[in-house]
Amino acid sequence: MQTPSLTLQGDHVKMLWITDPWSTLDQSKDTTLRLMLEAINMGIPTYWSASDQLFSTTIPGHVMALDLSTHSKDLGSLDLSQSKLQPFPLSIFQQIHDRIDPPVDELYRKIIDQLIAHGAKKSQILNPPELLKNQSEKVPPLDLFEYTPRMQIIQNEIDIHLLEKLFSNDLEIVSKPLHLAQSIGVEKHPVPKNSSDWKHLISKLTNQYTQEILIEEFLPEINLGEVRMWFAGSQLIAALKKFPKSGDFRVLIDEGSRVAAYHLSDEEKIIAQKIGLSLQKQGILLAAVDLIGNKICDYNITSPGLLVQLEQVHGGKNFAKEILIQALQYPALKDHE
Repeated sequence: MQTPSLTLQGDHVKMLWITDPWSTLDQSKDTTLRLMLEAINMGIPTYWSASDQLFSTTIPGHVMALDLSTHSKDLGSLDLSQSKLQPFPLSIFQQIHDRIDPPVDELYRKIIDQLIAHGAKKSQILNPPELLKNQSEKVPPLDLFEYTPRMQIIQNEIDIHLLEKLFSNDLEIVSKPLHLAQSIGVEKHPVPKNSSDWKHLISKLTNQYTQEILIEEFLPEINLGEVRMWFAGSQLIAALKKFPKSGDFRVLIDEGSRVAAYHLSDEEKIIAQKIGLSLQKQGILLAAVDLIGNKICDYNITSPGLLVQLEQVHGGKNFAKEILIQALQYPALKDHE
């Protein structure tokens, strides 16, 4: 595959990558850093900033960032902790990759709003800012609902009979707090025996209906692993399988969950194709979608990760380059919509 020209309407494609504060990143395994370093290797003008430093300038229309063109191309040796950021006008960037990790809370949304208030166009920000602000990683869009587990979002008091009916044939259910991310706070419960037990459980999980949660069916196929599919636009880049932590039903990568290379089944390929079409329709460039038993259990468009592990388990293939090739084509695709 040939790398497309790095020009867009006569100008170099400049990319600004925004992450969480440097000290919070797992530098050797961080997906954003992997993409940044590959961008440098490809000759793409690459800039970095952190959420706690981005707006520490009073110059209108500017943000604080670091030009990485002269920095190390080795992921393990890259250290930006002592780097001095400089003001750059937002107008010089063709792409602003907002890669702050979820949860999507008020601070997360505020940073996107501040980018726009400082002069960033919505078309510069990837993925689309309104989706970043409002799309839950635990719930895919409506056009993919045929591939979701049976679920119910609880935002306030609910008719318990709805839950009793929805999960009448289940033995176990899973609760997922919508104000948290990854697997934090995810729990498995026996299905309550009666309305009173349901009310008690829901009241406890929502902290007296002050916090939103998702209740969904437990998928026993998790014992066979969870499939992570990495997308760049509509293109499936590759997949891996994640296995639950020993003694747990959850996949906890930071606590020792195993990952392995994976090639999709014929049925999973059909699902992946439909997911790719949905992502393209929404204008989403970077996404990671997880399947358990052909059901979508995670729909991450905020800061999809595990790219380093994906490359490792597939024998060191350069998937970062494939993703960035799609990124370079992305503005031109948007121009022709």
